[in-house]
Amino acid sequence: MERPHRLLGRAIVAALATVCLLSFATSRALAVQAPTRAEVQRAIQGIVNGGAPGVTAVIQTPAGRESFSAGYGDLRAGIAIAPRDHARVGSVAKTFTAAVVLKLVARGRIGLGDTVQKWLPGLVPNGAHITVRELLNQSSGLADYCAVPPESTLCIPPPRELARRWTPRQLVEIGVGAKPTFAPGKGWAYSNTNYVLLGMIVRKAMGRSFGAVLRSEILRPLHLDQTEYPSGTTMPRPYSHGYDVLAGLTWPVDLTGQSPTIAWSSGAVVSTPGDLGKFFRALMSGRVLPPKLLREMKRATPSSLNGPHPFYGGGVGAYGLGLVHYTWSSACGVWGHTGDFPGYHTLALVSGDGKRAAAIYVNSDELAAPGALATLQAQRLLACRMRFGRVHR
Repeated sequence: MERPHRLLGRAIVAALATVCLLSFATSRALAVQAPTRAEVQRAIQGIVNGGAPGVTAVIQTPAGRESFSAGYGDLRAGIAIAPRDHARVGSVAKTFTAAVVLKLVARGRIGLGDTVQKWLPGLVPNGAHITVRELLNQSSGLADYCAVPPESTLCIPPPRELARRWTPRQLVEIGVGAKPTFAPGKGWAYSNTNYVLLGMIVRKAMGRSFGAVLRSEILRPLHLDQTEYPSGTTMPRPYSHGYDVLAGLTWPVDLTGQSPTIAWSSGAVVSTPGDLGKFFRALMSGRVLPPKLLREMKRATPSSLNGPHPFYGGGVGAYGLGLVHYTWSSACGVWGHTGDFPGYHTLALVSGDGKRAAAIYVNSDELAAPGALATLQAQRLLACRMRFGRVHR
């Protein structure tokens, strides 16, 4: 999920207006001047120096794989973070959900023009005028349940409510109970409500839980053995603990026991950087969807992400069907998705041809400005090394 009011997002927005890294003129120049492995590692360490408990990342290319880590996955036990550690990847899950929906579109089980009313009658006011495509590209106008009412604590619950369970219907009812942001198809606004509805539509179309469909359509065929869609608070081992480092206490608050039901199909996936890279490489290389639907996935919504947005910012990219085109610079533009879940901040990246991918996560979803700026810098360095560096085994 994305939670618009978190400090990490705010600091990244400010950074986007002032920081421009690696703005090389051509990809050929980048092939020579791409950041070295040592430079990326120093940038990863810089996030920890800026206040993060730990950071880990993986780059995958046809030539090999590189891993980076700094800090701790378990502060109390003093255990270093590692690329094999699982994390809650938040809204990176939206790309998985979109891929499931589009696979069902390819088989004629769901139509992009189908309305919410067709699949979930009576659940969404004006649902007869909201299509599956508009849910996928965030143009439905439905309010984000994470922001209802303003500064809602649903997606940043106090410690005593970490394990509280929510049903998809409860989350949707919160979102649709608020005033729509705009008429369907007449604007763009990021909303977790859209992707919970998509999971409900998948369940209705297939007669099975969304998690079961995700496993049969994506996880098992791609051998994503380190990726899960849990409904409980238990994390698969090994895992990185997620922390709130800005709680005003002398020791970071451990948020690992957060119930994933605050997100469902909008952000409940647990994975590792390696498995995220594996998924995005398969997706962009055409091994998940037919070419026509992959093109649809990459087709941006008009005006999406051009205004202020806490995680993408003005001019940073464009939103397709659960897939973001990041245009940090003309040379380092990449595809992917970012994600936040209490205790975790994740970014998955992939080249347009699917040959190269990278993923990075920080085991805190909110950092003060120095850590947030260091995160942005490390993400960009990682993206450019992924695309143009000479990665070896």
